[in-house]
Amino acid sequence: MILRLAWRYAFSKANRHRGVSIRIAVGLGIGILAILVTVSFMQALQNAQFDHLRTYESFDFHSVQRYSLEDGRALAKELEGLSGVKEAFVYQDLPVLVVDRTGENHPMRIRAIDAGATLPIHPIAGELFTAEGVALSYRNRFLGNPVTVTFLRSGKQVTQVPTQRSIPVTGIYATEYGPFDSATILVTPEYLASLIGSEAYSIGIHASDRSIRNVEKQLSPYDVISYKEANQSLYQAMELEQKMMTLLLFLLILVIIVHVHVSSKRLVGSKQREIALLRTLGFQEKKMPHIFVLQGLIVALIGCVLGLALTGLFFLLYPMLRVYILSNLGLDLTLALRSGEVGFLCVLILALAAFGAYTGSRRLLHVDIMEILGHGELL
Repeated sequence: MILRLAWRYAFSKANRHRGVSIRIAVGLGIGILAILVTVSFMQALQNAQFDHLRTYESFDFHSVQRYSLEDGRALAKELEGLSGVKEAFVYQDLPVLVVDRTGENHPMRIRAIDAGATLPIHPIAGELFTAEGVALSYRNRFLGNPVTVTFLRSGKQVTQVPTQRSIPVTGIYATEYGPFDSATILVTPEYLASLIGSEAYSIGIHASDRSIRNVEKQLSPYDVISYKEANQSLYQAMELEQKMMTLLLFLLILVIIVHVHVSSKRLVGSKQREIALLRTLGFQEKKMPHIFVLQGLIVALIGCVLGLALTGLFFLLYPMLRVYILSNLGLDLTLALRSGEVGFLCVLILALAAFGAYTGSRRLLHVDIMEILGHGELL
């Protein structure tokens, strides 16, 4: 009987306050959708940034000391013998200015890397690593062929001198990381050595375990630093960004909490005449809060289900937006939700809805019946 009364007071067509229940449930659903989408995007963006840093930029670890090509390859082979190392390879970055067909300069870099390194670099046309030229990304095809670059190389009279070269393009590549594509020209270590007249290569290391703490102990005898140390300022900025996003998310949850609490009390307040009628008919006052607590739980539960359904629909439609995000941000974000966080949010909403309904009904039970019938909403 209590469940039947609670459903009647919440969503029965004969209930004149049915619209209030519907608006509360819809508001909860939209709020849950906003929170879950914000959390999933925040987590996906941060994970993608760190994954791309570890994959394309500074790798899991890289050496501080520079080596010749022969010594670097020998050390890379030695490092690959460690159980915690997935692969090691030589690489070098050279800052350059690239002149496009209109004469405009673009700051970029030439990255020399061994062709055997298993980086997720996808060939689109031609050969990427040859002794005859360089590989451009599909984003930089407008630079033309050959591509004109200006860089510093070792000189005879002075340490370094600016040099300009026209280099043939032998291949086109693409990755999942837009900033890497926009700023990077790929060559072999031998070809870079022929350009700058010197050899000074670092060792890049990919760990077999995504937790770098276990690998750090094995690499302690070698002079290497992790991606967190190499990108310390960026890492701190992203941590600050995460804290600010957490603060904004907390404020959003706080708004939802206030909405749930106030709406639950309002929902009970709209039924104050029914409460007075039940008391007049002799309904047990101990059971009366159960009706309205259950009513608040039903409305909140429907709001949670609606929010989860809207979130699921958004995830189903996300592949259509994924192309837009990839083309504008240069990041391929994979959205995911942690079931524990979703469950905690729903339980928190249900608990606050029940608490608001309970406090509202208990307050009305202490008001005189005639005062309830003779006045407007008292809550």
